[in-house]
Amino acid sequence: MKNFVWQIPTKILFGKDILATLPRETLNYGQGILFLYGRDSIKKTGLYEKIKALFKETEGKLIELGGIKPSPTLEQVLEGINLAQKEKIEVILAVGGGSVIDAGKAIACGVFYKEGFWELFEKRKSPEKALPLIAIPTVSGTGSELNEVCVITNEEKKLKLSLRGRVLYPKVAFLDPTLTFSVPKNYTAYASFDAFSHVLETFLHREHKEEGLTEDFMVVLMKNLIKWSKLAIKEPENFKARANLMWASSLALCGLIRAGIGVCRFKIHALEHTLSGVFGIPHGLGLAILSQAWLKKYSQTPMVKKFFEKVFKTKDSEKGLSLFISWLKELGIPLSLKELAIKKEDLKFLTNQAYFIYELYGAHREISKEEIEEIFEMAYE
Repeated sequence: MKNFVWQIPTKILFGKDILATLPRETLNYGQGILFLYGRDSIKKTGLYEKIKALFKETEGKLIELGGIKPSPTLEQVLEGINLAQKEKIEVILAVGGGSVIDAGKAIACGVFYKEGFWELFEKRKSPEKALPLIAIPTVSGTGSELNEVCVITNEEKKLKLSLRGRVLYPKVAFLDPTLTFSVPKNYTAYASFDAFSHVLETFLHREHKEEGLTEDFMVVLMKNLIKWSKLAIKEPENFKARANLMWASSLALCGLIRAGIGVCRFKIHALEHTLSGVFGIPHGLGLAILSQAWLKKYSQTPMVKKFFEKVFKTKDSEKGLSLFISWLKELGIPLSLKELAIKKEDLKFLTNQAYFIYELYGAHREISKEEIEEIFEMAYE
C-alpha cells in the first residue's frame, strides 16, 4: 500500500427529513445565497417551493439561477460568476444532479478567478480560493457532493475538462434518498453506471494493484451498485435501494477507494468527455457504452480478468463480459454509439479530441491514438 493523505472537510447529513436544518447550516456561511438548480425537475417535485419556504422566515436572501444544463457550460458558469459578483453572494446552494453541483463549484471559485478562468482547466491549475458551497444532490451518480472536482464544457472549443482543488469540497452535503424517488428509470440507470464507473476505473487503472482492504472496498461498492441499481429500476420508491445507491455513489468518488493505490488515471472518462461534451449525451450512458468496449478490447489483461473474477465470480473473460452486458441490458442502457445516432464519420473527430484530453492530462504516452480509435469503433457497433 502506498503512502496517502485523505481528508474530507464536508459535513454529511444523511436520511429522510434532513432539510429542516438547511437554513441554519447555510446561514453559518453567509446571508447572500446563490440558489442554483437545473431545469424544471425540482419545481415539479415540490422541492423548489420547500426550499423557498424554509428560508422565508430567515435573514437569508436567495438569488436564483436556474436552468443549469447537463454537462454545465462555460457560458452558464460565467453567467453565474457575474451574478454572484453583482449580488455580493457569500454562499452557494446547489440543488440538483452532479451537473448543478459542478456548476456551483466552478462559480464558487470563478468569482475569484474571473480573468483567465478557463485557463484553470486547460493548464491544470488548482484554485486556492472559493465561496462556501452547500450541496443537495437529487440524483445518485457523480459523487460531486463529497469531492473536490468539477467538470464543465467549453462549447466553443468543444472541450469538456475537469478542475480539482481542496477549496471545491462542499461545506455541507444533504443526502436525502427520498429526493431521488422521482428520477426516471433511464437516468437512474445512467447515474448508477456513472457511480460504478468511478470504482471500475479506479480498480483497473491504479498504480498499486495488489489485493488488500482498499481493493475489497472497491469490490463491495461495485457489487452493491449492481444490486441496488436493479432494484431501484424496478421499484423507484424503494427507500433501501435509493439509500444504498446514494451512499455508494458518494463513497465511490470521495477518495476512500484511492487510499494507498498511488497514481490512478480515469482513462475511460477521458474518452467519454468527448461524447457528452460534444454531442450532449448523458455522461453515464456514454461511460457504459465505452466501458463495454474497453472491457472487450482488454478482456485478456490481468486487471480486467481480475475484475471479472472479483465482481462476477468467473475466471472466464467471455462469461464475465456477458454478465456485465446482461446487467446493462437489465438497466435498459443502450449498448452502442450507433443506437445514439452518432455517425461513423464522427469517430475520427472523437479520437482526436480524446487524445488531446490525454495530452492535457499528461497521459498520452499510456495509450496510442490508434488504440483510442479502435475503442470508439468497437463502441460504435
